[in-house]
Amino acid sequence: MKPIGPEDIVAFLGFSGSAIDSEKFENTSDKHWQRLLLWLDDSGLAFYFLEKLKGTNSTGLIPPGVRSRLEQDFAANGERTDYLRKRFSWLNRSFQDAGVRYAVLKGFSLVPQFCSDPSLRHQSDLDYLVDECSLPAAQQLLERAGYKLKPPISDQEFVYMLPNMGCPKRGRNYAPELHAIELHLDVWDSELNRLPAMERMFSVERASIQRMDGLSFPALSQEDAFLLQVLHTCRHLFTYWVRMSCLYEIGYFLTRQASDISLWNRVHDRVRDNLVLRELTVVVSEMAAQLFAAPVPELVRLWAEEVRSPIRVWIDHYARGCAFSDIPVHQFDVLPRSKLVLFLHQQFGQVCSRKHLVRNQLIMPTRLGRMRSAVWRDPSLLFSRQWWKRERIVSRCLFHLLSGIRYAVEMPRWRRRNRAQSRAASPNRPMDADVAANNYSG
Repeated sequence: MKPIGPEDIVAFLGFSGSAIDSEKFENTSDKHWQRLLLWLDDSGLAFYFLEKLKGTNSTGLIPPGVRSRLEQDFAANGERTDYLRKRFSWLNRSFQDAGVRYAVLKGFSLVPQFCSDPSLRHQSDLDYLVDECSLPAAQQLLERAGYKLKPPISDQEFVYMLPNMGCPKRGRNYAPELHAIELHLDVWDSELNRLPAMERMFSVERASIQRMDGLSFPALSQEDAFLLQVLHTCRHLFTYWVRMSCLYEIGYFLTRQASDISLWNRVHDRVRDNLVLRELTVVVSEMAAQLFAAPVPELVRLWAEEVRSPIRVWIDHYARGCAFSDIPVHQFDVLPRSKLVLFLHQQFGQVCSRKHLVRNQLIMPTRLGRMRSAVWRDPSLLFSRQWWKRERIVSRCLFHLLSGIRYAVEMPRWRRRNRAQSRAASPNRPMDADVAANNYSG
């Protein structure tokens, strides 16, 4: 019997109460467990896995050394969470005292809707949606506190970090000081995401006070928080790697809220005729359902009936594989499947921009393009060993070359599947999604 793998761990974490396969656990060597521990760190599922083992009285199935490592990391992440909570509390008070208009995004605002306990999450930053008029005051406050602005890649997002933090070693990134503070004017940058422009949906005016562990802060409403998580997940998906815990937390939310008709009526009111957001919601919700057996709300099922044929093909044949892709620069793969997400990505642009998107992402991807620009501005970087190590130039180039080959090899099968899907589609289109959703709302 094969040893336990990432797919077995994901099945174990599913919300349908899947039974654990004890024989696979017993057949897993210590060396294989070390690889799995790295994957658990990268995926963000390490502490959810530990919690599930304890909740099902299954900790005896894993070697003592593995359990010890998980417990040690969980304790370290608890200290990190306490540190970030203090930073978070200080920053909120400072923003309020300075008159900054803001709303908390993700992070602590996900508790308890998407996560029962903040110490189960590996939170890498503190995110804020900031009113444009308040941006200068927020930036000055961070700079006075010693944070430095990273070179911006967008005029909608500003990332601040403490100087000389360095780059954490893979799988050992629970040190408290390793964090960033991100200020967002908007959560959707169409140019950066290479997707159609979307009317600004989230604003500080729509924020309401949320309370967690004695803290109170302005945050997004439940429906807006869900849609933000959808967009956040897709943004990472379209850059070839999405942390599995994002899909797990969306599955957690769906499991708790799938039958809340009032909530989904509000989601419908927020999405309305935004076809891009509607289809992205279907993609992410069905991925959470495929991986973690999360329920799909009736409203999303109605939208799913109307998704375009190529999107349905991608969900059915490629979504699961892309979700299990490793971080491109960390894991060597002969023909990595990460870039098969381009089949989905290109469905959201015009015909000319689709070709431009695929050509750019296969020949000169965004990150490599930024590296080229950085070298053009400062040629001395070519002689900086630290820069080469930090940017992982060789690993990135190898990944893009091999994943581009995989994309080209997969193209004929993608076309065959789309032709088959078109032939199988009924000539009688289902009820229009707006009509169906209105019936549901009523």
